[in-house]
Amino acid sequence: MTSGGGVLEVVLVDSEGIRDRKFLGCIACCTTSAVDRPYVCVEYGDQKRISKVAEGKGKKSIWDQKFNFEIENPIVENKSFRKLVLRVMDKHKLSDDGYVGEATIHVKDVVLMGMEKGEAELGSRKYRVVREDKSYTGDISAAISFKRKNGDDKEVERKASVVNNEDSTKIPDA
Repeated sequence: MTSGGGVLEVVLVDSEGIRDRKFLGCIACCTTSAVDRPYVCVEYGDQKRISKVAEGKGKKSIWDQKFNFEIENPIVENKSFRKLVLRVMDKHKLSDDGYVGEATIHVKDVVLMGMEKGEAELGSRKYRVVREDKSYTGDISAAISFKRKNGDDKEVERKASVVNNEDSTKIPDA
């Protein structure tokens, strides 16, 4: 396997049931309501992308937005590069934006599989969004894929054939 890099692609699809806590002056007056203007900070290691404010109101918000993260050397990168964090925020007009919750997606396996095979993907899936106190606040859907940089493909296939003692002219068994 090569130590080159590739691109981690994240498609932020939608969210469902994301609710925010509203404080009305005292702890006893705490209520929850649907997030009015959600957006997402997508973080991979030290790279950060920010989504647009979602379309739709109420329980379902839709983004349908794609983000790419360059990965230089996934084999040796530290632990922070093994996970993707989707931090849901609520856009406020007159005050600081509010933190709603986050979902963590472990991407190590899809990246390593993509490095080995050229590309790998996790289709659109729901991930739980949790608050700082670890309480559940809804789901967010995202699709994740990784594609190895071109130029490594033939070299990796050649090395794999040599290592596995394979004849490159032999048709693989079905």
